[in-house]
Amino acid sequence: MKRSYSLVIKSVLILLLLLISLYVVLPNFVDSKLFVSKKRINLGLDLKGGASLLLDVDLDFYFKEKLGIIANELQGVLLAKNIKCKVQNDSEFVIVILDRDYDITKLINQIDQALELHKIDSKILITYKPHSKNSLIDSVIKNSIYNVHRRMDELGTKEVSVQKQGQNKILIQMPGAESTEQVKSLLGKTAKLSFHLLDERAKRIQDIDHETTVLLQDAFGNFYHVLRKTEIGGDALINASVRFGNLNEIGVHFKFNKIASEKFAKITRENVGRPFAIVLDNTVLTAPIIREPMINGEGQISGHFTEKQANELAVLLRSGALLAPLKVVEEKNIGPSLGKQSIQAGEIASVISIIAVSLFIIITYGKLGVLASIGLLFNVVLILLILTLLESTLTLPGITGIALTVGMAVDANVLIFERIREEIKSGKRVIRAIEEGFRNAVRTILDSNITTLIAAGIMFVIGSGAIRGFSVTLSIGIICSMFSAITVTKLLIDLFIDPQKLTL
Repeated sequence: MKRSYSLVIKSVLILLLLLISLYVVLPNFVDSKLFVSKKRINLGLDLKGGASLLLDVDLDFYFKEKLGIIANELQGVLLAKNIKCKVQNDSEFVIVILDRDYDITKLINQIDQALELHKIDSKILITYKPHSKNSLIDSVIKNSIYNVHRRMDELGTKEVSVQKQGQNKILIQMPGAESTEQVKSLLGKTAKLSFHLLDERAKRIQDIDHETTVLLQDAFGNFYHVLRKTEIGGDALINASVRFGNLNEIGVHFKFNKIASEKFAKITRENVGRPFAIVLDNTVLTAPIIREPMINGEGQISGHFTEKQANELAVLLRSGALLAPLKVVEEKNIGPSLGKQSIQAGEIASVISIIAVSLFIIITYGKLGVLASIGLLFNVVLILLILTLLESTLTLPGITGIALTVGMAVDANVLIFERIREEIKSGKRVIRAIEEGFRNAVRTILDSNITTLIAAGIMFVIGSGAIRGFSVTLSIGIICSMFSAITVTKLLIDLFIDPQKLTL
């Protein structure tokens, strides 16, 4: 009685899972108002085409900003030594003019050993050594590629291609993208987040000391006297997510790392009652008053966001700041390289492989093979369900991964059925042989599939593009095949196989 009750519960749960899966998956193949879900499996560039953007990395901006920091540090040290000087910078040099002879070579080496200086008349020109500058350029490009990829594809399932082109350009290809406006919006921001105190002494614009204070605006045109000193940089963030507060107000919740959390606690403890500005790309997001010390290293950015804007900001902050601005120099739509014929060929090949594998296992194992084939179809539906929920991008390598898991799913059934044969031959009753066959085969199935999952995980971590897509579909397929072979097929055998009439 207890076993019968358990069987009914399992049957209902599996049937419910199948119906939900079909409801979510069918919109990929049939357009109907009956389907509420808007999630779909996206087709890759090789199947559907998409959009392409060519970006220029603004290296002049990067070096001007980097040399500007060096110029400020150098000027501060010289003034502390009572050496009057004039320091300015452009995108290539820091220019120093001293009021008296002073050898600043040692000072330059202390600031950065990658710098070199040249004396021309009364000026001292400071710049990066050629090989050091090339290393910095490579670092900026790699940082840009990494952050762009994270912004475009956080889960690694959309197969966005981000590649270096030339010395300072990046090519982005996005499968199935029809509009590039949101993409350009994400890429147009360096996502340089910083936290500053306000200069409360400057009541009017005329009172601003431009060496210590800068005048910034928020999205509504309000002006703030923001101290130039960055109390905490955005690189100290370890997480950012959308949160709904009181009265359904949308904000972005953030969390600092351990070192920044201690600093944040100290700043808020010492400045209770003062405004604290949160600045993104030289625009004030919000400037709340510090009401009490914040000792847990967490806070919330609120600025009358829509949910879409809050999500976009959270993505930007999680992906990290771009070291240099990106400018779109070319954008175009890409037609599919394979087209409808290849999609149809892939579908036909997949159907033929499922039919061929099913025929093989039915001929070999009879009734058990029929049930295994039903489990195989369930497996395919389950794979499509997960890909749909993730809104993954499917390319030919992804289809290959699915096809491979179909064969592996049958392999699991073969192991189970052969084990059942062995148990029957050893003289055990059929019911006991089925139970023992499944129990003993599971260990072997887990061992073989876990090693494949490890390989797929390595491909996902170090791979990109098609390789990453293949690893994702392979991993999903392995997990689904283990579930269908061990759970679904076992349930079908318990429901439809009469132990007295079973022959193997």
